[in-house]
Amino acid sequence: MKKILSLSSRITLAITLTLLLSSCGCLDFNTPEMRGGEDFSVNKIDGNKIDLNVKANIYNDNCFGVKIKPSDLELFVEGESIGTVRLNKKVKLKKRKETPIDANLTATLNDGALMKMMGYAAKGEVEVRLKGKAKGGVFIFSKKIDIDETKKISTSGMRMGR
Repeated sequence: MKKILSLSSRITLAITLTLLLSSCGCLDFNTPEMRGGEDFSVNKIDGNKIDLNVKANIYNDNCFGVKIKPSDLELFVEGESIGTVRLNKKVKLKKRKETPIDANLTATLNDGALMKMMGYAAKGEVEVRLKGKAKGGVFIFSKKIDIDETKKISTSGMRMGR
């Protein structure tokens, strides 16, 4: 079977593509940012696990689409660690666009955190912080992105029996 490109041709092509992409800024990675539309609802509570649905608008400033892969982040409410949260399925963000996402998450709570969460539900809003590394990818390349986001959210989605 014939080789399509010789080794030297492949190296030359790789260097040329790298220079071309880096000159247009396509190798620089900008962390996607949340731009509002945040809303969440509780789907199911099973022991110390809570299935959530989160909606948000996320802007991807990169010149390529990004996939955020299933990842685990530490979950803090009102400054106190209450467990971890996992993105269950990958989320695709379009290049240089604001993308509305609808993501399913599973929160695994520490012992006693469920009772604290019920107390937080009585408040009008709480401060929620997500911290850790999320895995993002483009084509066959992936990178861990540092996440440290703090948001004030309404607790209306935490009420059960709606």
